[in-house]
Amino acid sequence: MTSDGPGLRERSKARRRRLILHTALRLFTEHGYERTTIADIAEAAEVAPRTVTGYFPSKLDFITEWPAAIEQRIIALHQEDPTLEFIDLMDRWWHDLRDKVDQEEAALTRAMALANPGVVAMAEAEVSQRTPGTGFPFDGADRDDLFGAAGRAAIRGVNHVFLRGVAEDRMTDELHNDLLHLIRAIADSTNAGHGSLKLDP
Repeated sequence: MTSDGPGLRERSKARRRRLILHTALRLFTEHGYERTTIADIAEAAEVAPRTVTGYFPSKLDFITEWPAAIEQRIIALHQEDPTLEFIDLMDRWWHDLRDKVDQEEAALTRAMALANPGVVAMAEAEVSQRTPGTGFPFDGADRDDLFGAAGRAAIRGVNHVFLRGVAEDRMTDELHNDLLHLIRAIADSTNAGHGSLKLDP
């Protein structure tokens, strides 16, 4: 690492990793997740298969990239300031996502999800299993409370719309604030909070 940022080797690795990821997402969109092999991805990206698996050991790692990255970011923001109220944390997370989003990757992930709807649930389940022990209060309120479960589901739905807006480059400050107000209303009426960001079993 130089004073000017990552060195040439690190930048080259980051570019190659991004190329492989984007190539895989395109192929999953065009040919389907199940029908696309590591060899197909390597050929399209013009790298060796072992280079692909060096960055992404399995096909599952391609589809968990986006949801894992955004979940890791909210965990990091919570760890930076555990005193943040739920709505303030959501607002900070959303602004962070909008500021740092790789628009091409977000669009490719969205297109891949639309073309492979079953894969989305698989990716979410995998990411959900990786988060225990993070210190983030995912559990929230009583998981057996059906009214609370409805509130958590509604908040997740609003969050999915936000992420869709980001992926489609349609998110504005006005819509951001309107969606945040909607989450506040749901959270206030159902006592749902941080636990909304964890999938119900």
